[in-house]
Amino acid sequence: MKVDLTKVKTKGIDGKIFKHKKGDETYKAVAQLLYLKVRDLDLVDIAMQMNRGQVVEMTPTQTQEMRTLIADPNNGFFSFAKKAIFDYLDKIEADKKKKDK
Repeated sequence: MKVDLTKVKTKGIDGKIFKHKKGDETYKAVAQLLYLKVRDLDLVDIAMQMNRGQVVEMTPTQTQEMRTLIADPNNGFFSFAKKAIFDYLDKIEADKKKKDK
């Protein structure tokens, strides 16, 4: 499935979208995490593409590995960022299932 983490918008408790400083965007944090911690070498290339803000093609296994890494409390993602990322992934997975029917 096509994943574009530049579309992930993190929100505060008031529902307002955070304005990130250049270089502090959520997609860059995910790319860095993948680059440093993945077991699948294909995900290293995907991480480098993500870091450049590109749309990447990921398998369900790869997105699950990404979810697992993000969910790990030792990897530094705050709950609001996890929620934004997981909501985005849930939406594109649901859209893909509808399209495949």
